[in-house]
Amino acid sequence: MNPGRTILYIISAILFGLFWVSGGDELMDYLPYYSQRFVGRTVTVQVQEKVIYAEVARSDRAKARGLGKRQNLPTQKGMLFPFVEPGLYEFWMKDMRISIDIVWIHSGKIVDISHGVPPPAVGQDPARIRPPVPVDTVLEVAGGMATQWKPGDAVTIKDDKPFFLP
Repeated sequence: MNPGRTILYIISAILFGLFWVSGGDELMDYLPYYSQRFVGRTVTVQVQEKVIYAEVARSDRAKARGLGKRQNLPTQKGMLFPFVEPGLYEFWMKDMRISIDIVWIHSGKIVDISHGVPPPAVGQDPARIRPPVPVDTVLEVAGGMATQWKPGDAVTIKDDKPFFLP
């Protein structure tokens, strides 16, 4: 085995252990995309020909925070919210600073899209948005990214491999 690769594995294991001890799985939900990609916590989402690289909000705390406080969201990036059971999950725009499209997904197909959901105006309560039918997954992307998509489009989600795996 390559000595450089062995050292990289050891450093990666130590960093992962430090993340785990300092906050466990929930801390990992707050890492930005590239840090999550490094430890294998991101997914690739494909709708039609478009590929989105998404952080995954797995814990309830990460789902509540979502994309709040982000100053921008690149067009190829997003956040995925998986749910164990289908439901009418309410999303709110607390601490949002950017406009987003919310893609409501059930059983691997888009069931509805909330286009161009704006951040709340100063001094206003954040908007609360629900899907029209139960969903098991929600994808948030930059406002305007989902304009070509429509209900019925297939959504393919693949786990990304961590950078440090062959």
